[in-house]
Amino acid sequence: MEIVYLTDIHDDLKSLRQVLLNTDPDLYVISGDLIYKAFFTDKLLYEFVYIQEEFFAYLIQNDIQGTPSELAVSISRMPENYPVDFLKKAKDYQILFQKASENMKAKYQLLKYLVDRYARAELIVLPGNYDLDLQFTALYLFDLHKKCRTIKGVKFCGYGGAPVATSGIPEMVSVVFYEYNVEGKIHSEPQVFFESSKPDIVLLHNPAYGTLDKIASYGRVGSLGIRNYIDQYQPALVLSGHVHSDYGIVKIDKTICINPSNFGKVDSLGGHESGGFFCRIFVENGKTVKVNSVKLHRIVDKHIIDVADFFISPELNIKTKILNQQEFDKLGGFVK
Repeated sequence: MEIVYLTDIHDDLKSLRQVLLNTDPDLYVISGDLIYKAFFTDKLLYEFVYIQEEFFAYLIQNDIQGTPSELAVSISRMPENYPVDFLKKAKDYQILFQKASENMKAKYQLLKYLVDRYARAELIVLPGNYDLDLQFTALYLFDLHKKCRTIKGVKFCGYGGAPVATSGIPEMVSVVFYEYNVEGKIHSEPQVFFESSKPDIVLLHNPAYGTLDKIASYGRVGSLGIRNYIDQYQPALVLSGHVHSDYGIVKIDKTICINPSNFGKVDSLGGHESGGFFCRIFVENGKTVKVNSVKLHRIVDKHIIDVADFFISPELNIKTKILNQQEFDKLGGFVK
């Protein structure tokens, strides 16, 4: 079974089209952050983010539980309880919130059009922290968030989203990552979901703790609950994204974890990330599901570059064959 795996495509539908045109797998998998900007102009984006961040700050400063959207509704109903200028901001925010949701749904419709027209295989997809809940979009048939599908005898189960608020994205219609630490005890919906479903392949946006989840100057951001599941049940393969800079292949006992890095280009705190990375993953389904090899590619100016092959032995030892030394050197290593 051949899987073409992309993550964090961030609006780069032109490059996605090239991948669809030039690959012929058994399955396409995209694990979140389909969207980068919820508006088509920077002016509207900045207006939305400005109010959203101001409302977030007000909620925190006043120890109020809720979201900017809920605050906007409260301001509209009881403007006398808030600063004078908040009423206009609340009305503007509600209008922009609706426009952002409409824009994002239009982008999902375009992505579906590309898949319907050019994909040569099935697609499964997850929402990331930059996305709406996909069940309310044109991609609902492809959505694997808190769902499972068996394809060619291999069971895939997914859990999307990430435990982070994302500026510029309508927060009330995003996926919530239900994992909390209460008095030192982890309450993790994804852990419970995977324990009940026991997939061969785990599909995530937010990675498991200690597996391709480290952000420079911050630390690890992965899910403790999902890591608990991996340690106990050892699925064959875990696919994740979200953390663009902590990419690669890592082995955890009998589990292979992969993050090819971001596909779509983005600007981050660490600078511009040009992206373009995706993988072809070859899986054998015998008595057990096993990853045989991984091919890393990068798309640059509409050209797909073969970067490296990674061959995985039955004992899960990984051998690297470099295909493009220049591109591989930019990575600074891929097998962790």
